[in-house]
Amino acid sequence: MTNQPVYTAVAAEGEPQDDISALRDAFSLHAFRYVDIAREERLKDLVARWPLLTETVVSPPERR
Repeated sequence: MTNQPVYTAVAAEGEPQDDISALRDAFSLHAFRYVDIAREERLKDLVARWPLLTETVVSPPERR
């Protein structure tokens, strides 16, 4: 009897590779909050380049 690996390093066809989600699922880290800093920087650059996009951005709720 051979054991098949549950997680693979290669994403399935048509599925984005998301290492953080794979780790969260593998170790049951459902309360883990990951912030993709590079993505945040790209979004800032896009909004700076096309200011009209700010109308489509959903603001996070304010923290007290």
